Amino acid sequence: MIKTSSAIPNDIYDFLERMNVRQKKLTQGCLRRDRLDIAGHPGAKCLLYQAPRGFGKSVQIALCAQSAADRGDDCIYLDLSSFWPESVSEADLIATAIVAMLSPPDLPVTSGDRGPEIIALRLLFDWKRPVMICLDGVSDSAATQRFLKTITLETPEAVRLVVSGHQPGTLVTLSVVSHVVTIGPRELSFTLDETCSILPLEADRATKIYNKTAGWPLLCALAGKSKASGDAIADLSEVQAYFETDVLAQITRPLLDHLINASWLEEITADCSDYVFKINDSSCKLAELASRHGLLMSSDEKPKCYEMNRALREYLRNRFNEANGSRRSYFLKRIAFWHWRKKEYRLVVDVALRAHDHSWAKRLTDQALLDLALRQGEIEALTIWFTGIPRAKLLQMPSLAIGYAWVLYFSQRAQEAQDVLSRLNDQRVSAPSEEEDSNGWGKLVHAIGLATHDELKESDERCAAWVDTYGSANPVGHAAAQTCRAFIAASGRQFAALSDQIASATVVSGAVRHRYAFGWLAAAGILAKLLNGDIYGARSEIRRAQKNENVAHERTPFIKGMLAAFELQVQTEEESITPDERLVQEALDFALEFGVTDVVWNTVRSAAEIYIRQGDTLQAFLLLERCRLMAKDRGLKRLGILVRLGSEVFAMGTRTSTPLSTEPLPSDEDLLFLPNQNRAIQAEIVLLEASRFLRDGKLGLAEMHARKALSNFSAVRDQRGEIRAQYTLATAIYLMGEKKQALKRIADADLKAQQLGAFRSLINRRHFLRVISPAAKAFLDQRTTQVARTKVPAHDVQITERPFAYRSAPISQKQVIVLQHAALGLSNKEIAVRMHVTEDTVKWHFRKILRGLNVANRTEAVMAARSLSLI
Repeated sequence: MIKTSSAIPNDIYDFLERMNVRQKKLTQGCLRRDRLDIAGHPGAKCLLYQAPRGFGKSVQIALCAQSAADRGDDCIYLDLSSFWPESVSEADLIATAIVAMLSPPDLPVTSGDRGPEIIALRLLFDWKRPVMICLDGVSDSAATQRFLKTITLETPEAVRLVVSGHQPGTLVTLSVVSHVVTIGPRELSFTLDETCSILPLEADRATKIYNKTAGWPLLCALAGKSKASGDAIADLSEVQAYFETDVLAQITRPLLDHLINASWLEEITADCSDYVFKINDSSCKLAELASRHGLLMSSDEKPKCYEMNRALREYLRNRFNEANGSRRSYFLKRIAFWHWRKKEYRLVVDVALRAHDHSWAKRLTDQALLDLALRQGEIEALTIWFTGIPRAKLLQMPSLAIGYAWVLYFSQRAQEAQDVLSRLNDQRVSAPSEEEDSNGWGKLVHAIGLATHDELKESDERCAAWVDTYGSANPVGHAAAQTCRAFIAASGRQFAALSDQIASATVVSGAVRHRYAFGWLAAAGILAKLLNGDIYGARSEIRRAQKNENVAHERTPFIKGMLAAFELQVQTEEESITPDERLVQEALDFALEFGVTDVVWNTVRSAAEIYIRQGDTLQAFLLLERCRLMAKDRGLKRLGILVRLGSEVFAMGTRTSTPLSTEPLPSDEDLLFLPNQNRAIQAEIVLLEASRFLRDGKLGLAEMHARKALSNFSAVRDQRGEIRAQYTLATAIYLMGEKKQALKRIADADLKAQQLGAFRSLINRRHFLRVISPAAKAFLDQRTTQVARTKVPAHDVQITERPFAYRSAPISQKQVIVLQHAALGLSNKEIAVRMHVTEDTVKWHFRKILRGLNVANRTEAVMAARSLSLI
């Protein structure tokens, strides 16, 4: 209810009534985004929305007013793009509206020497309740800016402003005032989740729209109403009309021409623009397009570089082609030359792809092309590029053929890669005049390619021989070979030697800025932790890699996909959190297209576990069958064996029949891999046999095989395997009447799972055993007493807050468990009860602990163990 005062003209009250109606209609059915409200910026005096039309500024201003009303604040809402009395200026209108909303009914008529701004400021200064002033469509009037700046600087903290300018570059003087927070296009854009929530479309199409528009609100809305695919947004007539009339109409012709030209640049910088378009004032023009018109944004990664919305860029390129299509090739050539001079070969390739000009292939030297492939790891970009180059042309240039073979190997097309290298060798033999491969690139690609095809033993031998022959002359190749050997050590569970391998490769890679190597070295460290079962350690390694500038996971899609595959495996072990479908698909897309055997199987297994947990057993087995067929098609024998064993375990645990169950288990003659890989597979085979015997009630055989599996898992330091074997053994001996020993083994397994963060491995095994051995259900349902779980969420646990899984320690793992109990203040007797041992055994362990840690008492032992990150 608006109060009336004789000092306020009636048409102002009419205007305010209209504003109430306008505000309510603008907010109907709109998405509330608290991060853009004043409540999301508690230290701000004023929020200033600066963006082109179509970014939802008006809606957001109206939502801010609604939020203020919901909180019970006094609120003034004005949309100055509407019609208002011509007899008052903008500043006077704002002031009069404030007076109308806050003044008492008996306010005296305004005198000539006391204007509405002064009265409004006095009311605001004396007002005791929170006041929100929401102004939309404010012009660049000097009087308005002066008034708003005064409110910001001189009124109490309870008075807040939310302001949107008529144009992006207005209200500049207000934007630099302290406690004024500017919210630009990047913040006003929808997130992916917000885009999916507002568009009633299937998730894939909504995601495409988001990727094309970067969340530009009006573009999302227009694309959502159209039936066109997400890739054709710039071709929609509604989008074209919006760009013309609402976005570009206010720009002068010279500035618009510069914006259109800039849309062709791979990286929009003033230096590149000056060179390509032969001008010398790009810096000022780009700055004006960014600050005054909001059509460019400064890059977060490169301060002197601007970014342009993808849909706008595509529209501007189409407009350029219509008017100046004949000059397109000329500009692209100049852009390519610019990046060539700066040795930015990846961008040269991007320009060549856009130009459909494969003549650039002939310009790429061995060093440049192999730098892209080996050192920077541009697998996906080069895959697209090579696809468009005729096969004959590829074989005409050795560097092209070698680079193509590299890309094929890492795209899991090993046979094609080998064919390319073989034909290249044949050409060299038949034509002795051909240039020799003095740097050994071809042999290196073949050596490393063998590892991608899971021929790890031969790959390791060839990489070692290559380093001896070519390493000193080819440092980039040396780094690649050493990195490959480090990853082989991780896959081969050579944990003791791995740290030295990684350290050696890191030194060589750092000297030549081998970014692709850093990604694989990080992957080797993460893989080792996962194979060892140290989930906390794997999580810490992933976070470290994501922060490592050398790894550059955001810049390189290949490494980003690899880390996503590892992240899925870590999150799958969470006790109460299920990874979201987006991560599952991202990890699977990478693993099934590019992943090596260890990455593929562990990612597929994790995804299958998630599907089964969600009740979608069919989806899980379809994925397993897809993986089996892929292993057969690519000739990945170890992957096929792992799928065979895993599929039967999943089938037994879900009571699902599968043809694989009738196939014989792999024999020792089938295991032709690295020694520890063979032993790990043997452990899985024996554990599967133990499960079969347990299911069939053959308890003696089940016990014998479970003990053998436990021994094999311990030999290869697979601690998650040990947990599964311990549980299987405990179930078998429980059914044989040895309850005390069974409880002791389960307590050990539970505590180990707690130390590792391997909660799902434990839960899944317990569920599996309930299914195949219903007689043990009551036993498996018991909750064994164990060390209380950490209060810190699993994803926040730091590497110093958990024990190192396979670092040599002065005390045994059993003694570490004793100390964990002691750290809780338990007596020897209480520890004995929890560990299902005698009190004398606990005392014996403490004597060993004191000697091993060289301390005088148990308090010092606990402190020493914590300093060593053992507990």
